[in-house]
Amino acid sequence: MDSQIFAKKEEDRCPGCNKSSNGDLCTDCFSKQFLPVNSGNFEIDNLIKETHGNNIRFRLEWIPFEDFTDARKIAEGGFGIVSIAKWTKGRITSYSRGKLNRKGSMKIILKVLKDSQNINSEFIKEVE
Repeated sequence: MDSQIFAKKEEDRCPGCNKSSNGDLCTDCFSKQFLPVNSGNFEIDNLIKETHGNNIRFRLEWIPFEDFTDARKIAEGGFGIVSIAKWTKGRITSYSRGKLNRKGSMKIILKVLKDSQNINSEFIKEVE
């Protein structure tokens, strides 16, 4: 009978705290990188925080309006104004050596919702 050798694969670790993870930041370390999430709306803040356990490509983050430049209105509808703008930092691409790496400046579509200060859980359900 042939003997079989089983090699245990090393677990991927969170680069922030060395806990077992998928090789990405664990939920706790990722949240620390982005806290405080402060949109001014409890429902939006919770929606953003709920995504912090996801793969880095599918996490939401709060982006302050001052991180957008060169905004140019392209449409207006019943729910808000749609503009094209430049996001100065860009999306997160990875995490390494204790810092988030970003794509850098990129053009994005920015939608400013009318009456957005009154967003409630019903609206959030529609977004999800």
